[in-house]
Amino acid sequence: MSRILFSETQYFRQWWLLGLVLGLNGFILFGLVSQVFLGQVFGDKPMSNTGLVFVAILQTAFTLFILLQRLSVKIDEEGIHVRFWPYHMQWKLYRWENISSCEVKKYNPVSEYGGWGLRAGAYNVSGNMGLLLTFNDGRFSQMIGTKKPEKIKLVLEKLGKI
Repeated sequence: MSRILFSETQYFRQWWLLGLVLGLNGFILFGLVSQVFLGQVFGDKPMSNTGLVFVAILQTAFTLFILLQRLSVKIDEEGIHVRFWPYHMQWKLYRWENISSCEVKKYNPVSEYGGWGLRAGAYNVSGNMGLLLTFNDGRFSQMIGTKKPEKIKLVLEKLGKI
């Protein structure tokens, strides 16, 4: 990789997502402590203590999975490097010679790509700003979400790509 001109890493940190995941964790933790440690039955049809511990472990793993996912983007003279961890273990490179156009634009993640995450035609974590890449072969385009649209635009202008 040559000298990096732009770098960004994004995580899933939307307030509603954190509230949902942490609220569910709190509910499960309350049930676990109540039933397993205090001996009070949790719910009308309680599951076994082993089942409750298993659910708590699964929920903790799910929470860590959500919190550790990240979208990393780097731009250099070679092209645009993208990695959406843990789905991409290595960087995916979009070489400049394969890109016909770049456009920093506002988009609607839900209506255009079906939401956030690793989508067909999009890598996005939050927000509604992104870098739209159109390729020479015309088969598809790729949206890469960003929280730094102005910085990307400046770098692309410097490189003569916009």
